[in-house]
Amino acid sequence: MSKKRTGGPELNPRQIRVLYCVSREYISSGKPVSSKQVLEHSNLKFSSATVRNDMRKLEFLGYIYQPHTSAGRVLTDKGFRFYLDSVRTITDDLQESNVAIAIRQTSIVGDVEHLLQGMTRILARAVSGFVVIEKPKFDSLLVNSVAISKITDGYLNVSIVTDLGVSLNTTVFVGTSDFDISSFQKYVNMAVVGKTIGEIRKGIKNVELRYDQWHDRRLQDIIHFLQSIFEKEDEEKYYKYGLEFIISNDHLDSSDISGLVKSVENPRNLELLLSSFGEFDDYRVFIGDEVGRDELKNFAVFASPYTRKNEKIGYVFIISPKLTYYEKINAYLSFSINRLSEVFSNR
Repeated sequence: MSKKRTGGPELNPRQIRVLYCVSREYISSGKPVSSKQVLEHSNLKFSSATVRNDMRKLEFLGYIYQPHTSAGRVLTDKGFRFYLDSVRTITDDLQESNVAIAIRQTSIVGDVEHLLQGMTRILARAVSGFVVIEKPKFDSLLVNSVAISKITDGYLNVSIVTDLGVSLNTTVFVGTSDFDISSFQKYVNMAVVGKTIGEIRKGIKNVELRYDQWHDRRLQDIIHFLQSIFEKEDEEKYYKYGLEFIISNDHLDSSDISGLVKSVENPRNLELLLSSFGEFDDYRVFIGDEVGRDELKNFAVFASPYTRKNEKIGYVFIISPKLTYYEKINAYLSFSINRLSEVFSNR
């Protein structure tokens, strides 16, 4: 495995090696690192005085700091970023790992709901973090069929099946309208099958659906019916799992845990947090202050989109303490993204 050693132009090769060793030791132990520990737990052949001087330089440049006078050094956000960049090119051989096998087995599942739920749980356990997988964006889904059935007087159950296997189920109130469900289902399918949900929403607004030669009353019923289904925003856009791993982490205090729980405890708060990272087309990592919330300053957020034939259809997020094995999360996230993109591209 090759390691890409990075660091600003202010660091010489020796200081980069010292910083890498400090990073590895701190991430492994979670405790402040002294120059003595750096020499004991590495193959560096420098004197203790040289390592101490380099650590002072690294502290001056903002990569590490001393939490109190009697302690060693710990990483700053800049130091964590250095470590992430150092290990980003490391790709562990995951092909035969238990996690990789579980992910591949989950990928075979035909039902998208079970696929994404399973992937969320496997990934959370593998990285000991909180994982969020966004459902495929509704507007990009192509409608294959619509099934309508009566629940009770005035209420219909509607099940919409899309090309990716994602099903949308909802209950619609139609009041005292008296019409033949079989015939109505036929007309609804004629109107929407073969269109994306985004096109249907746009069509509803512009009243430009197919078969617009229908009687005005029939067209009005269809439009109102479709509005009640497709103009709803899905309240549960994400699958999420893994808070128990955060709660049991020894390197977080109660305020850290409380801050995360408040940020993800309900769909609205979770949406506000994840949308704050904006749109992006490739792998991103936000460390500490980069997360943008003081209550999450001790966390890192790893994120990447998954695609269908190069079309971005959703995101995977991993929220972890920033004191973590970045190379491990990099590898598992990359593997999961590749499997999801492969599955959806082949549907």
